[in-house]
Amino acid sequence: MIILGFNCYGHDSAASLVIDGKVVFAVEEERLNRKKHYGGIPQKAIQACFDFAKIDLADVDHVTFFWKPSISYSKVPVFLFKFWDKIPTLLREQRSFTVEENLGMLNYLKDMNRLDKTLKEIFPTTRPTKFKFHQMEHHLCHAASAFYPSPFEESAILTIDGAGEWTTSLTGYGKGTQIKKLMEVVTPHSLGAFYQAISRHLGFKLIEGPGKLMGLASYGKHNSEEYIKMKPLVKLTDEGGFEIDMSYFCYHYTRKTPVTKKFTDLFGASKTEGKDWTEKELNVAAAAQQIVEDVILHMCRKLKEKTKSENICIAGGVGLNSVANGLIAKHEIFKNIFIQPAAGDSGTALGSALLYQHQVLNQPRNFVMETAFLGNGYEEADYEAALKQFDLPYVQTKKNYAKFAAKKLAEGKILGWFQGRMEFGPRALGNRSIIGSPLVKDMKEVLNARVKFREGFRPFAAIVLEEDCGKYFDCAYPNPYMLLVYNVLPEYLGKLPAITHVDNSVRIQTVNETENPQLRELLSAFKDETEYSVLVNTSFNIRGEPIVCSPYDAVRSFSLADIDYLVMGNFVVAKKGDEKSLEGL
Repeated sequence: MIILGFNCYGHDSAASLVIDGKVVFAVEEERLNRKKHYGGIPQKAIQACFDFAKIDLADVDHVTFFWKPSISYSKVPVFLFKFWDKIPTLLREQRSFTVEENLGMLNYLKDMNRLDKTLKEIFPTTRPTKFKFHQMEHHLCHAASAFYPSPFEESAILTIDGAGEWTTSLTGYGKGTQIKKLMEVVTPHSLGAFYQAISRHLGFKLIEGPGKLMGLASYGKHNSEEYIKMKPLVKLTDEGGFEIDMSYFCYHYTRKTPVTKKFTDLFGASKTEGKDWTEKELNVAAAAQQIVEDVILHMCRKLKEKTKSENICIAGGVGLNSVANGLIAKHEIFKNIFIQPAAGDSGTALGSALLYQHQVLNQPRNFVMETAFLGNGYEEADYEAALKQFDLPYVQTKKNYAKFAAKKLAEGKILGWFQGRMEFGPRALGNRSIIGSPLVKDMKEVLNARVKFREGFRPFAAIVLEEDCGKYFDCAYPNPYMLLVYNVLPEYLGKLPAITHVDNSVRIQTVNETENPQLRELLSAFKDETEYSVLVNTSFNIRGEPIVCSPYDAVRSFSLADIDYLVMGNFVVAKKGDEKSLEGL
C-alpha cells in the first residue's frame, strides 16, 4: 500500500511517502524550491517522493492531508458569536504564501476541498489514478507523527502549536494502533500563538520569531518582575490545560499586531526591529519562556496522572522548544521521551499518512523512526559536477578525511559537512551541517558574523558522543534529534565557550554507534586530537535561506560564506588559493 501525505496553505509545506506502513521518504518543500518556510502546494517535494520510489500518481493508493476543513467551517458560528466585532478585520486581511498566492482565510479552506483534483492537474499521468483523498484532523496528525514512529507500544501524547482547525493543544493516549484524545485546548487560547505574540512584540518576524526568542530569553532574569506581571495572563486549569487572558492579545483576529494596548501599557511599546533590547525587554523574553515551561510541565504532570504511562510522545511547533523539553527530561516526569524531529507542521505530512494507515485502517505498526535522514541523497557524480561548476580545488579520498577534518577543527577552522540523505525537520543533524570547535573562544562570534550572517546573541548547538554526554552536561538522556537543552557542568564552564550560552545552557545532539557513522567518526577523531568528544553543530545555510539540500546548494553556500573547508561525501574541498592544504590526503 502506498500513501502520500502532505501539508500546505500554512507554512513549512512538506510531503512524505509511506509504503506498507514504513516512512521511506520525507522532505520539506523549502529545501527544494529554496523559499524559506514555503507554505504553498509542495510540488517539488511530492515529485521527489515519486522520484525516490520510481512511481507516479497512478501508483498511489491513498493521499492524506493535514487539515480537516469541515471542522474549521463548523466552528465559524462559534467564533462569530464570541468575536463578532472582530470578524470584519479578520476577513479583510489576506494570508500570503508566495508573491503569486494571496489567499484569504475562506479561500484557502475552499482550496483544500479540491486538492484531489489539483493533484491530478499538477501530476498528470497516462494511467488512470485510483487514490482516495483523505482530510485528517490536524492535531491527530501531530499526535500520529510522534506516537506511531516511536518505539513505544503505549504512550502519553502531547501536541502544542499555534492552532489546527480549532484546537491549539491536545493531550492523548496511544496504544497499539489507536490514539485516544484526553483533553483539548481550543482557539484562541494558544500557547504557540502566545509565544509568537511575545516574539513579535520584541521585534521578530512571524514563523521564525519563536526560535529566536528561545535564545534571547536566556539573557533575561528568571522570576523577574516582568514574569510576575505576565504569569496571571496564562491560567493553568485543573484538567491539565490552560486559559489565556485574551484582553491582552489580538492575534486571533489580526496579523498587524499580536498584542493590545493593555499589554503594551503593562510591558512597554512593541519594537519594530529585533535588536537593541532593554533589560526590561530581555526580562519579557525570559518571562514568556518561563511561562511556556510552566504550562508544559503542568500539562505533562497532569498527563502522567491520567495515563500512568512511563512514556511520552511530543509534537507540534511548540515541541521544538528544546529548553522546555530538557526540563521534562530533568524532572523525570516520564522515563522515556520521543519527540518528532519534524515537530512542526512539516511533520504532519508523515503524521497524516500514518494516522490513516493505523487509526483508520487499523493496520499493524511496523516502523520505528530510528533516523531523521529521510530526504534527498546524491551520487558522487553530483558532488563532482557541483565542484567543477564552481571551479574549486578538491581531493577525493576513501580514507583520512575524518582525521583531516578533526585536525583542521582543532586548529580553529570551520567546516561545511555534507553527507548522505538530508534530514527531515528544522534541525541539522550532521548530514547538512556547519561544524566548528567548541574550544575556540570566539567561535560563536565568528560563526554568527562571518558564516551565518545572523544576530550575535544566538547560541549554537553541540554534538557529542552519546556515551560522553553525561561527562560534559547535567543530563545524559539520549537526544539524537537535538530537541533537549542541558546545562554545561561546572567543571567544563569556560572550557567549551563556543557552545555555552549566556545561562550555561546548550542544545545537545547525542550521536550513537549506528545512526550516523560518519559523524561519529568525526567526533572520535576530534576526541583523539583534543581529548574532547564535542563539536559545534549548526545548520548548513546562510541567513535567509533554507538548509542546503543538493551538492550545488552546498558548494554555493561554501563559496559565499567564510567556511574554510567543505567535506562532501569523500570529497574534501578547499577555497581557491589553499590547494596545498589538501596535499597528502
